[in-house]
Amino acid sequence: MTNFRKMLLSTAAIGLTTVATVSSTSAADVEKKFAWSGHVNRAIIMGSDGEENFIAHEDGNVSGSRARMKASAKSSSLEIGALVELAIQAGAGASQNAAGSDAFSIRHSMLYLKNSMGTLKLGDTAHAGGDFVGVDMSGTSHADDISGTLFDSVKFNDSSSIDGSQAAGVTVATAHDSDMSLGRQSGIGYISPDFNGFGFAVSHVTAGSGGYQITYGGDFNGMEVEAGYSYANIAGATDESYQGGGVGVTLPSGLNISANYRTTALESAANTANNADPELYYGKVGYTLSGISDLGNTNVAVAYKNTEDASATGDDLKMVSFLVNQA
Repeated sequence: MTNFRKMLLSTAAIGLTTVATVSSTSAADVEKKFAWSGHVNRAIIMGSDGEENFIAHEDGNVSGSRARMKASAKSSSLEIGALVELAIQAGAGASQNAAGSDAFSIRHSMLYLKNSMGTLKLGDTAHAGGDFVGVDMSGTSHADDISGTLFDSVKFNDSSSIDGSQAAGVTVATAHDSDMSLGRQSGIGYISPDFNGFGFAVSHVTAGSGGYQITYGGDFNGMEVEAGYSYANIAGATDESYQGGGVGVTLPSGLNISANYRTTALESAANTANNADPELYYGKVGYTLSGISDLGNTNVAVAYKNTEDASATGDDLKMVSFLVNQA
């Protein structure tokens, strides 16, 4: 078992968001829209791995720079549309001793049809089993969330490292094993309309026979509640399925709490180094401060992540993060 403690000395992220929209209405009362949007995310990470202090610059791992195009045509009874989103990252995933790489990839490429009976999605995107992963009410997900951290490419200084030399162990991303969800895949999915706050979705994707999720969102006299559960069957030699759920509450005072649990069911022990199914616990306690800045709300939170048996039986990762996000 390897225990690792890490102190976040300082982080800073600068984002630029752009939105451009063009719309028109034809004689047949079909509203047509085209929108271009995106953001630039830059981060400075600082820390110590026990051997050396480091400062690194990167395109943020958690919410990397991207550009998207969305088109839609909507009548009184039906909306059809398309979404293309590209990841455009320069210097993504820097470690304590190596600059990040440039990355250009497709995040979403899908068509959709929507009416009062729900939404049908077709293409490469987040479908049921990967669309809902966890609940985060804190407003700090740009800095740290259930899927990743700004430190994902930083290496551990463990037994594989040589004393006096740079860290050579596994990365933080390897230790926490992503988010144990289906992620974005090519497939087809259906999303139900809202039923008094409840919703469900089902999907079939290339890398798995199917997935589903159930979500809820409600407001009780100013107290906001969100909850969800997702499951995905995997067509792979190592992982059999992913599942998990979460719940979050925001009080009228601005105090919020989020708690999540996910796990991976593995195939037979002959196909994997693990004898135990990996588990992920992730939670946040946060508070929203208003009126401090003219730029909007200030969100502060403490996050805790614990991943067990992610790479092999006995692996144990514990992380505590102190987060500030200016909305």
